[in-house]
Amino acid sequence: MQTRSLLGGAVIGSLLGVAAFSEPALIQTPAVSVKEPANRQSGVIRGQVFAAEGERPLVRARVTLYSTGRRGDPVTRTVRTDSRGEYEIRSLEEGEYILRASRNGYLSRSYSREKPSQSGRRRRSLPLSLAPGQVLDGIDFPLIQGGVVEGTVVDPYNEPRSRVSVTLSEYRSYGGERELVPAGHAKTDDRGRFRLFDIRPGSYYLSAVPRPLDDREEEADRSFPPVYYPGVLNPREAAKVEVAAGEEVGGFYFTLIEVRSYGISGRVLTPEGRPAHSVWIRSRRESDEFLVSGMEPSVDTDRQGEFKVKGLLPGRHRLTARSEGDEDLRMANAVVEVTDQDIEGLTLVLAAGAEITGRIVTDREEADLDWRRISLYMESIGSAWRYAGGGSSRVEEDFTFRIANLPEATYRFVVRLPPRGNHYVESIRIRTKELTDRPIEVRSGDRLDGVEIHVSSEGAQFSGVVEKEEGPEVAQAATVLVFAADSEYRGPHSRFTRRARTDQRGQFTLKGLVPAQYLVCAFTDHEYGLESNLDYLSSLERDAERIDLSQGQRLKKTLVALPAPIVY
Repeated sequence: MQTRSLLGGAVIGSLLGVAAFSEPALIQTPAVSVKEPANRQSGVIRGQVFAAEGERPLVRARVTLYSTGRRGDPVTRTVRTDSRGEYEIRSLEEGEYILRASRNGYLSRSYSREKPSQSGRRRRSLPLSLAPGQVLDGIDFPLIQGGVVEGTVVDPYNEPRSRVSVTLSEYRSYGGERELVPAGHAKTDDRGRFRLFDIRPGSYYLSAVPRPLDDREEEADRSFPPVYYPGVLNPREAAKVEVAAGEEVGGFYFTLIEVRSYGISGRVLTPEGRPAHSVWIRSRRESDEFLVSGMEPSVDTDRQGEFKVKGLLPGRHRLTARSEGDEDLRMANAVVEVTDQDIEGLTLVLAAGAEITGRIVTDREEADLDWRRISLYMESIGSAWRYAGGGSSRVEEDFTFRIANLPEATYRFVVRLPPRGNHYVESIRIRTKELTDRPIEVRSGDRLDGVEIHVSSEGAQFSGVVEKEEGPEVAQAATVLVFAADSEYRGPHSRFTRRARTDQRGQFTLKGLVPAQYLVCAFTDHEYGLESNLDYLSSLERDAERIDLSQGQRLKKTLVALPAPIVY
């Protein structure tokens, strides 16, 4: 049974996570050469790197190959093109590879079947499957030049403003929400001018924000919030900036807007009640639309443990205090609503973060699971600690782990297993308490010992071929999306949501699937990260194909790739 249709209307959604190779990249279908390598079990990949405009060969361009290797060991190889722009990578084992080309003056790109896009929609790299002794010819890279955006920033008195941060951003989906994510950054010079270069073709939003005022400056109760082109404070009212390949777009003129700002002052105490000096305090306005703005006000406490954070606009702010020294990390946080006056007398008491220890338990010999390639971290639920660091752990050789200095918040466990295996997380528990797919509320100083993460080696496997909608031709670099039929098990980092890309033969394989009932879709242009958005997944339910997977089952199907729903 094939997937027939999907909603074609507009869907409001959001983007993950970001895969490592998200840039557009073109090309012809790779051909299998009739030539044989010297060693019949040793594969070869070769091709050419050239300028997309004029097809001029690019000398000394870098071509890098990435692979997990047959035994799960990471493999990276880099070569340079010769005087004809040609390259060759020899002595390759059987496996799946990703290739990426780069050269000074051009935008780097991963190998794919797509031509350079002017629409701004990012294309995914095409994995290349290499059989023993196979030679892949024609793996070519036409590189394009990036665009340039130029302009000037002045203050309210029409005087040039130096050292202003100018950011070119685009909307992406992260954790189920749409965020403005920086795609280019520059600072103005002494003439107030800025120049952003190596910009990929697409639609962007341009903003300018000066550095925060410090104690030595007058008018510390005045602030300059981010201004979005053509001169608005709300990013939803901003105009798009269109950038084409190699295009220089200029004439952008920003006038900073000065507004009344406020401060929060108080003191930070140690757990013993003494003044805590040299503690770093950061304030973040929780309504900010930037994923990373880099301009959050921050200060250090003085020797009396006192502080004052200035330049805050009205709204909900989260103050975070972090003290790092010879001892373990200590932290404190508070949520403050800033209205129309300064806030004084706030007291923050440092405390140790929570700690979680445990062990990975397998149903086979531990040697069957590569402990070096297991990642484990705590994902915060809600925005409270969304931008805070910490919460991750490496797994030791004996499969134990320790997560230290967790800020006080509500979390869920996220476990990433080696992609080449057929393992899946079967359960997470501490003694008799089940923690799998459930929120965990931790407080400062909590100690959760004896957590057991049970991993099964009998995951389900789903594989097959994806064809184009218009005919029996295979769809290369298409995305196969698999998500839980039960909406309760959807969301950011769900262990029931998986995706895979088809290779040059239109084939895909997903291993280590949790036994469950799933819905399956195939897209020609899926935006990575949207699989975390509940509304987006709900819009796919009616036309997605339903499959049931049991433990150890292997299922093969042919799917049809359709355009992904439009996301605004």
